Amino acid sequence: MMTFTSLLIQTGLVLITAIAYRIIYNIHFHPLSKFPGPWYCATSSLPLAIISLLKREPKFLLGLARKYADGDNPIRISPTLLLFPKPSSIKYIYQDPRHNTKTGLYGTGMLGPPNIFTVMDGNEHKALRKALGGPQWSFGALKNVWEERVDNLVKLFVSKMTDFAKRNEEVVLCDKVAQFAADVMTLVCFGETWGFVRNSRDERNILQSFRDGLVMFGFGGRWRTFRETVLKTPLGVSLFLPKASDDRGIGFLVGQAGQLVARRERENRMAENGGKEHHDFLQHALEARFKDGNKPLSDLQKLAHVTILVTAGADTTGTAMGSTLNYLLVNKKCLDKVREEIGDADSKGLLSNPIQYEETRMHLPYTVACVKEGGLRLRPPATNLFGRVAGAGGAKICHGDVYVPEGTEMTSNAYVVQRDPEVFGPDPEVFRPERWLESDEQKLSEMEAAMFVFGVGPRVCLGKDIAVFELYKLLPEIVRRFEMDLVREGRYVVSGGVAYNKDLVVKLRLRD
Repeated sequence: MMTFTSLLIQTGLVLITAIAYRIIYNIHFHPLSKFPGPWYCATSSLPLAIISLLKREPKFLLGLARKYADGDNPIRISPTLLLFPKPSSIKYIYQDPRHNTKTGLYGTGMLGPPNIFTVMDGNEHKALRKALGGPQWSFGALKNVWEERVDNLVKLFVSKMTDFAKRNEEVVLCDKVAQFAADVMTLVCFGETWGFVRNSRDERNILQSFRDGLVMFGFGGRWRTFRETVLKTPLGVSLFLPKASDDRGIGFLVGQAGQLVARRERENRMAENGGKEHHDFLQHALEARFKDGNKPLSDLQKLAHVTILVTAGADTTGTAMGSTLNYLLVNKKCLDKVREEIGDADSKGLLSNPIQYEETRMHLPYTVACVKEGGLRLRPPATNLFGRVAGAGGAKICHGDVYVPEGTEMTSNAYVVQRDPEVFGPDPEVFRPERWLESDEQKLSEMEAAMFVFGVGPRVCLGKDIAVFELYKLLPEIVRRFEMDLVREGRYVVSGGVAYNKDLVVKLRLRD
């Protein structure tokens, strides 16, 4: 008769044998075993999840790209996932509709209900994009509908920063610009700001709650065993997935979104009887219709898209602003050039008060180059593993030179491809805005094509124009109005594939 001890020993031996078999198979016999990469990443997706948890993923991936550099060949960073480190691969992965299904990282539910960003199926995304897209996301609509109201917010921001300057107080500048971005997003999404700038704080804990949720999103999404087993159990759902009753994280934001949807639907019913009408993005989501059958979004889809509107556009744009300012403050000559350019345009009467989007685009080329170089290229706000699944027949990447089997997970990474020396020159780690002004037309086009910060193809970021609009309005106005004495250089933090800045501290002085 088998004793309990012998049963435990046999069970342990079976588990050890199964794990050893899986490791040997993954390293030597798996269809992706021919691709180079760290042996430990080939054994399991857990190492990549731990690296994300430690907030070291961008530099880790860049290190792999340099270590295993071999033309356009990809690097195996988990048993089923290939990293393509060269910009030349982007169009083959992301613009081909056959590979428009996202990887399981997005399907965990850790960013709330499925939305246009997290939905995995390509056809489902296409239907949502048609329903929710439109001219209201464009530069034209932003200038015509929202610019005057954003101008008022810029003036309020300048007024608040002036108060700090007069009191000679230290300012966590990266937090202040993130709060500005949050107010812009709540303005265009919900028709009113939530008071981030006015009250000089993180209203409703929105920014911190989003950042809190990124840690588990990154870890759980990258560890395949966790997302495909633990998260599908009742206990996993209870412990790890966000709930509207949570007081922090993504669940808290879902609860906030539910309140917004309910309130707006009540207002819409009142509008039918002569009440106030709305023309913001929340209203657009509630009125959106699928082309097939003219059906509205479901209640869950409305909730999901209000949640993503509250979060995604606010913190990421604030990151780009903070990163640009950080680079300018530690590169004094560049800051002086921006200041000189703005002063020259100002003296010629080319700038309004506050500066308009078109004025920056037309008259401040060096300022624009600084935004591209620091806020978008070197410190991209989203460095996630934007994975796609190779469709039927597999995928031929890099001019057809690399074949990956059907079902393979393929990804690129903005932090890596935007540091490619073949595209950006021998100094890709250096903040040098001049590279955007000195390049000929062909080289400039090549650099633009390598910018993966907003994604490319049918899933390109829907809020791209909003982000650029804000960057071109606030950043030159800050440089125009204030001298900034650097107290503490900020840190660029990436958690779960999304970046934010911490501890960029300055003292402000009013300029004449």
